Amino acid sequence: MMAPPTEEQIDELEAFLLSDATSDEVMMLEMLDGYLTAIASGPVEVAGSEWLPGVWGPTAEDEPDFESEDQAARIVETIVRQYNGIVWSLHHDPDTFDPSFETTVYADDPHPYLDGEMWAFGYMKGIALRQTAWQSLFDDPAMQEVLRPIWLLGADDPQGELDEATRTPAQREALTQQIPAAVAAIYRYWLPTRQAVMEREVATTIERTHPKVGRNDPCPCGSGEKFKKCCGVAAQLH
Repeated sequence: MMAPPTEEQIDELEAFLLSDATSDEVMMLEMLDGYLTAIASGPVEVAGSEWLPGVWGPTAEDEPDFESEDQAARIVETIVRQYNGIVWSLHHDPDTFDPSFETTVYADDPHPYLDGEMWAFGYMKGIALRQTAWQSLFDDPAMQEVLRPIWLLGADDPQGELDEATRTPAQREALTQQIPAAVAAIYRYWLPTRQAVMEREVATTIERTHPKVGRNDPCPCGSGEKFKKCCGVAAQLH
């Protein structure tokens, strides 16, 4: 697994995302961090070839204009390194996971407020890649409550309860502060599912790399007997 990106790599990525080479729909660093966290903590693996285009925007027209193949390779590698760093952090200790949140200061208030709105918006975008696979979490009342701060901050069209719960900077900060614990709980919720999927994939791979032995083929144990009269007998008994 690649090491997490260096500060220099993150600085280059941020400058690229802010540049004219990308569309207005591109994810900034905070949204990207939330997006990758949802993918890393969800129930199933999502291939990079599927999630990477979503970083640039919702359509093919949002594909960035890289100045060279070398630049494209560096930028994509940094994003993959960021994803791998999130995977490692959650696997190592989900309780110490540290999301990337914005800090906002308002002209009439000197307090620097944590604001996870863009991070949460990215997380919900990550969930949307496998919405059906997440359904059991949506149906679980306890996990609905766990997801609530992310959902409130990351909703596409806040209204009613959403608007009331996120109206002030202090409300958004309070919800933001709940996100790290929510991510850890969601990661643990899906851990058995991810492990089961991985075990099935490993078993399938092993099965495909070992050709099936026919009943009349020589037994693979080396006895010289046909399979049906040797180890195949035990197989039939089972």
